[in-house]
Amino acid sequence: MDQERLLAAVLLADVVGSTPLYERIGDDDALRQVSDCLDAIREIVAQHGGDFIYSKGDDVLSLFERPEAALRAVSQISSQLMKGPLSARIGLHFGAVIRARGALFGDVVNVTARLSTTANPGEVLISQSFFEALSAGSRSTLRLLDKMAFKGKQELFDVYTLRSDDGALSTHIANRGTFVDRRSAPPQIYLVIRYEDQSRSCRNNEFVTIGRSPECNIVVQRPWVSRLHATFTISNGKARFVERSSSGTFVSMGPGHEVFIRREDILLFGSGVISPGRRSSLGDAQILHYEIISG
Repeated sequence: MDQERLLAAVLLADVVGSTPLYERIGDDDALRQVSDCLDAIREIVAQHGGDFIYSKGDDVLSLFERPEAALRAVSQISSQLMKGPLSARIGLHFGAVIRARGALFGDVVNVTARLSTTANPGEVLISQSFFEALSAGSRSTLRLLDKMAFKGKQELFDVYTLRSDDGALSTHIANRGTFVDRRSAPPQIYLVIRYEDQSRSCRNNEFVTIGRSPECNIVVQRPWVSRLHATFTISNGKARFVERSSSGTFVSMGPGHEVFIRREDILLFGSGVISPGRRSSLGDAQILHYEIISG
């Protein structure tokens, strides 16, 4: 089998917003707009010297030899999609890939897909390795978001996004609790998580995983709990719960304030209760207690 190994930038753009478009304007017109959007992305990729690899559904996967070219393509894609009813979740990563049978293989592709899945509609998430492959001038066009955990990965990743000249992006990110301002020293805190006879703690830039898999730091053996259900992290003086399961999690940070999240990040405060996949009031709920401690 002919195959090629190369260092390259991988771009995955997942077009979103098609479902309400189909409902609003009908199948034929919506399909035409979605197809035009995908064609426009492929054209932008080609204009900047990228290779279109494939399109599955509303995804477009592309390969660039030069990360600067990929960054310019992503900037143009983001700018162009802002003008229409559709948007995209975009991931950018850089590393070693294998090109064979008209497709791409390797962990770089998997991480790019995770970045794209994690991004909000209209957002670009960019890996640390992509950032480091850029020139100093190109790096200045990016903004550090935070360290993030990705399903199937044990280590935390620095994740960047495009700077926003109008300030809209920084406001959006701050509201999500993931904007990082490194000008002041973060408070020193650590997080303690308890479940039955299991107890774990983490400090800044550390994390604790929970899930059904025996590889998790805290193992919760229930069929409704995902193998890697969620991750507790501390970064820049903030404690965060990173939820990546299919069944979701109920989080309570005070009496009568239980919220349900699924595939979202949430900032944690004080102490509270985490119940994977079940309301904490149900008899079969598996309750984890967390506490944030200063010092």
